[in-house]
Amino acid sequence: MNSASQEYPPLSSFPETGTPVHEKLTGYDLYRKLGSPKRIVAPMVEHSELPWRILSRRHGAELVYSPMINAKIYAQNNRGAKRVREAFFNKQFSEEGAAEIKIGDTSDTDRPLIVQFCANDPDLLLKAAKTVEDRCDAIDLNLGCPQQIARRGFFGAFLQEDWDLIFRLINRLHLELRVPVTAKFRVFESVEKTVAYARMIERAGAQMVTVHGRTREMKGHKTGLADWDMIKAVKEALSVPVFANGNVMYPQDWRDALEYTGADGVMSAEGNLYIPSIFSDAFSTDLSQLSREDVDREAFKPLEITRIANEYLDIVAGLETPTSSAAIKGHMFKITRPALAVHTDLRPVLGEARSREDVQGEERIAAYRSFVRELERRLEEDRKKPEYYAPSQNSRYYITPKHIADPDDRTTRPEFIPHWYLQPYFRPPLNPPKEEKKNDAESSATAGDAVSVHKATSAPAPAPEPAPEPAPAPEPAPEPAPPKRPADETPAAESEQEAKRARTDST
Repeated sequence: MNSASQEYPPLSSFPETGTPVHEKLTGYDLYRKLGSPKRIVAPMVEHSELPWRILSRRHGAELVYSPMINAKIYAQNNRGAKRVREAFFNKQFSEEGAAEIKIGDTSDTDRPLIVQFCANDPDLLLKAAKTVEDRCDAIDLNLGCPQQIARRGFFGAFLQEDWDLIFRLINRLHLELRVPVTAKFRVFESVEKTVAYARMIERAGAQMVTVHGRTREMKGHKTGLADWDMIKAVKEALSVPVFANGNVMYPQDWRDALEYTGADGVMSAEGNLYIPSIFSDAFSTDLSQLSREDVDREAFKPLEITRIANEYLDIVAGLETPTSSAAIKGHMFKITRPALAVHTDLRPVLGEARSREDVQGEERIAAYRSFVRELERRLEEDRKKPEYYAPSQNSRYYITPKHIADPDDRTTRPEFIPHWYLQPYFRPPLNPPKEEKKNDAESSATAGDAVSVHKATSAPAPAPEPAPEPAPAPEPAPEPAPPKRPADETPAAESEQEAKRARTDST
């Protein structure tokens, strides 16, 4: 036995997969039944809720996951479990997981759908999964959450050392559920261990896997760039479909990920949150045209902030299933982020908005609709001002960092996008330690220094840093990226603020 193999149990130490009680689709038969999806929206706590899934499908997503649900709580019959069920997968109104949903004159669907659970007890996982197996196409096990809530609850990426438990969790679902089981996991430091881990998961009965190309330690300020080579190695080693996750921020990135990794599909989390139309076919158009005053607005409708914001609110208002105000507000802040960097006085307006779950239709989202209408009025005025069609060198609001922007690829990853369009979010770097600042009086004293690191957007005059969003949570941490590689992506379901909001799900 070599030193590498001593770090983890050999595949031969695990039992055979076994034969399920119920006949069901496996591997590529399942993948084809789902429509052979290439464009996939990730499971995200309080963000991949029903209205967002519908919006994402309208704009190109071919497979969508539910938010991560804590199996231990979901399987119980108490008040806390009821709140979790209502917030994350509410069967009461028969819309979650429905093949057809009528919203006004529009016919939508919540299929194909995979429901994700986190768990550490095979019995409780099976019990929770059985409550939703009639409303989804598969059940996914979360093996990727790296946050402290997962450490305390012993789930997600913190099961990585207990391969036997992971095998039993997946195998139990494989043998006893009526629908297939899948898994989403993070990589290890070595390719060999990652591939061995993936093979164990496959042997346990997972019929599809999603590989997030980051280690458990790559989170927050240390998020870094996902390793597509790791994903490629897993794809080459397994016989079941493999989805790639990580580094999808621009529409072109998911196509690049498919080509580079050879994966069967590509999953987007944070990229989808800031650009819900990231998978839209409309983005075959030259994106550098966005900064032209004579731009064809019809061609870029899927990128207009207020169009997308209003469409999302239309869906929320049209459903019987209530959507939490926290989810609505979180989406509104992310969608409108570029515009709010210019119209900072509207940030508290959005922060104070609330939805009403005791009423239906437009009344439910009236406060949010009022905010969007005012923003829309202002953005129409901004379109008439030439100064907004080029970056201001004094702006403190950042868009694509220079080290990410590819000078040979400005049509698909432009360096500047006007603030009335959806756009990816690149976080400014952390401030250096105080002792380093002493020797660098100009390190971050002026906006000009910031512009030397980042491309600025269209704010026409110097502006203070925007106040923290009064959304349910702060944004995740910054992330570096090398030249000519897709920008980094941190799945929102695994970010620090989402974990904080998900404390009620803690095991």
